[in-house]
Amino acid sequence: MMEELVSGIQYGFEWETTGYIERKIHYGGQPVIYYQFKTDASGRMIHVVPDGCVDLLFCCHPGKPSARVCGTVLQGKALYFESDTIYFGVRLSARLSLLLPNLPLKEVIEIQVPFEDSLSKYKNTGAIIAELQGFSERIRGFEKLCMPILSGDVRSIRMIDYCLTSMQRSNGSVTIRELAEDTGYSERYIRTKFEQSLGISPKLYNRIIRFQRSLGSIVRGASSLTDVAMEGGYFDQSHFMKEFKSFSQHTPIQLRKLPKPSSPFL
Repeated sequence: MMEELVSGIQYGFEWETTGYIERKIHYGGQPVIYYQFKTDASGRMIHVVPDGCVDLLFCCHPGKPSARVCGTVLQGKALYFESDTIYFGVRLSARLSLLLPNLPLKEVIEIQVPFEDSLSKYKNTGAIIAELQGFSERIRGFEKLCMPILSGDVRSIRMIDYCLTSMQRSNGSVTIRELAEDTGYSERYIRTKFEQSLGISPKLYNRIIRFQRSLGSIVRGASSLTDVAMEGGYFDQSHFMKEFKSFSQHTPIQLRKLPKPSSPFL
């Protein structure tokens, strides 16, 4: 099985907090991004963008630990986080997100659901993770507590898995008609199953793939926005700018000008 290609970039977590750190680990060929950051003393709104992934987010506040399942947003927005608090997160690939037990992804699109309401089997995980000290220890703790989440069998979603692979390999340019020709299923069936599984349409997922690829190029310092637009499969600069601002709340030029912290993790 090929590796998930969508990177799940969330620049707000890295640029608008203190000492962001992350680590990618593969489980059965599927990447999981672990990350951790600390909010400032006043608390703040942090920008999030569409990525097609599900995040398991742990608030490690000593007095009020919590754990939430966070579905992808569909456009750029800002969310409030507790002040002076460490957050530990686990970003699942789209494939692993589909295998979360008894949790249809369409029920968490653009919302955050407490673990006890959505993953009741793991309802005590938040308190345990909050008591652990250090990024690496929290990763080990999550692996110990939640390995069934990380080791799901993607064969149970074979058709959707094929569509995800094709869409990611094509940089979001493959059409539903092409997927129907490749799989032997009708366009209507593929569209219905995709929306039932991920909670969004194939067309929107393709758009998110293109946005995330372009976002990655800009975050890595690509010099030419024209090249970024072309490589992202956009029709023209106007289309690129409109789409990018819809998904990020910033134009590419504005995004480049945002301040980036340099302080080490505390």
